[in-house]
Amino acid sequence: MYKLFAVMCFLVNGAVECTEYNDSYQKIYEDLAKCEKDAEARFYGLTGIFYEYGQPYERIVIGCREHFD
Repeated sequence: MYKLFAVMCFLVNGAVECTEYNDSYQKIYEDLAKCEKDAEARFYGLTGIFYEYGQPYERIVIGCREHFD
């Protein structure tokens, strides 16, 4: 089983700071391909919003990792 995660890095006072986030929906995927499809959609949705509002970022990674009960 898999769940989404995100790592977002921004320039703060001249230094890159990264924060890891767990999926706020807490959805658990049985299929890695479905998880990766949702991760891709979230990545492009999020970066599109940042672009539209002129919010710079250093790095954004949204992906899937194994989830253990």
